Amino acid sequence: MSSSPAASIALRDIPVPDYCDVVIVPTGGCEETDPRAWAEAIFAHENTPLSTRGARALRDEAVRLLDMVPPPEKTYVVDEVEGGEALIRDDSDHLQVRIAVGVLPGGELLQVTTAVKYRSLRGRLLFAPRRVLHAAAVNTLARRAPTTLRRRTLAELPPQRRLPRRGPRALLPRSASRAE
Repeated sequence: MSSSPAASIALRDIPVPDYCDVVIVPTGGCEETDPRAWAEAIFAHENTPLSTRGARALRDEAVRLLDMVPPPEKTYVVDEVEGGEALIRDDSDHLQVRIAVGVLPGGELLQVTTAVKYRSLRGRLLFAPRRVLHAAAVNTLARRAPTTLRRRTLAELPPQRRLPRRGPRALLPRSASRAE
């Protein structure tokens, strides 16, 4: 992958996007180089801030109270990996979205490129509120990703053998040499 954001595969399908941002954050010392693992960590459920999860839970409960069906939880799946970047496609009738995640050469910086093309006026209206905070939200998710990767790595390790637990230690009398 080139270090230039313009070389991102997110711009391959949408060369002239209506909205585009590039977020570059440090990898936090995480040695993972697989862009698929980074993309999955960024958009993982456990990486979402608690405030966002709480807001979604409140929204879902309010929708249920009104006898409506809450929208399904959206999951982002990596569609392809090419040249050191993982590409996520998220298309609807109103929006065409491409998100590319890659580790820049040297392994110390993570780049997330988002390109959006409006397919209709409704798409423009749907994305308008997201547009304001999109870069900040992606920045937060990308900064949390190294912790998510480390947590997943620790979960995959076999459990360490623990020493058997002993009862309370008896108090031993001090020797005469220590008392003096």
